[in-house]
Amino acid sequence: MAIIDVIFHEGDEFVYKWSPNNNAKNSQVKLGSQLVVKESQEAVFFKEGKLLDIFGPGTHTLETNNIPLLSKIINLPFGSQSPFFAEVYFVNKSVVFNSKFGIFPFSLLDPEFKIPVSVSARGSFALKVVDTRILITSLTGTSLKTDKENLRDYFRGLLSQAVKNSITDLSRKNSISPFALEIICDEVSKSVRPIVNEVFNEYGLELALFNIEGIPVDASDPKVQTLLNEYQRIMSEDVQERLRLKRRAENIEVFKIERSYDTSEKLAENLGNTESGSGIIGAMIGMGVASPIASGLSNNLSQNLSNNVSPELSSEAQFFYSIDGKNKIGPISLTILKQQYKAGMISENTLVWKSGLSKWVTLNSLDDAGSFINEGPPDLPNN
Repeated sequence: MAIIDVIFHEGDEFVYKWSPNNNAKNSQVKLGSQLVVKESQEAVFFKEGKLLDIFGPGTHTLETNNIPLLSKIINLPFGSQSPFFAEVYFVNKSVVFNSKFGIFPFSLLDPEFKIPVSVSARGSFALKVVDTRILITSLTGTSLKTDKENLRDYFRGLLSQAVKNSITDLSRKNSISPFALEIICDEVSKSVRPIVNEVFNEYGLELALFNIEGIPVDASDPKVQTLLNEYQRIMSEDVQERLRLKRRAENIEVFKIERSYDTSEKLAENLGNTESGSGIIGAMIGMGVASPIASGLSNNLSQNLSNNVSPELSSEAQFFYSIDGKNKIGPISLTILKQQYKAGMISENTLVWKSGLSKWVTLNSLDDAGSFINEGPPDLPNN
């Protein structure tokens, strides 16, 4: 039975269970042996199911004083150099398991049609040890073989189950269709990662890398084909309805513009026809409905013109007038008063007033209006 003086491991395995000369049945360790731990490693000693100690990077001489529990667990019939049986694990603390994963098809309920749809998922992940003690006690508790393949399969299976459960919960809680998950893989990855990471934290691990690269539906499933056809029909009808509404809105806008032009043309044709109270303005005045409109037009006109009055005209007499006998409009100059009369906005019987008058008088009674009150309207441009 060989006695090993130096214990070390040079591989990149995630967790490696040391044995001399690859003989798993011979795990004798001699007190006084040298334990060599690399910078990215930690070494863990187990004896009879109990964790004795964890050694960090460096070279360590194995003695009872640096393995405190050793003297309580083993008998030393041969003195301080006695051999003893123990399990030694080397744990890789760097990022490992940078590999792909895939999930077998599983069912998700479509929120729209309430039909189960078969989907799968694929991606990549990498793990890093953050707590060696929790990791080793968890592994020994599950009686796992510690070779690379078994550990990789175990954690890949753990990841797959966590991802499947997370996607199922995400789809159900947010009413996401299985057909939409493929489109939003990045968002799903960000949502699923913290949930999956909690599972690995229980083993003293954390995700250094996690990415879902695809969540495709099973196209061979007849139910999937039926739902795809139904979704395509709905989308086609939706596009047609959107186009119909767009054309309708465009036609309505054209109709509004055309009506506006028609109204403007008719108003222009009748605006100046005010003889004997005829024309649109005359009719509106006779009906008593033109006052607010005329008031607004006159206010805007007088305001725009008054803003542009030259200093020479600012001393001109200012007039006020009233169409309905209730509201007064002004002050305006005699020139503007004449323009509004010519345009049919006011008539000979419109009440007017200026500074110096003791009361309101009709326009035809105003001396200042004598120069234009009896004039006829000018000829139309086309005559």
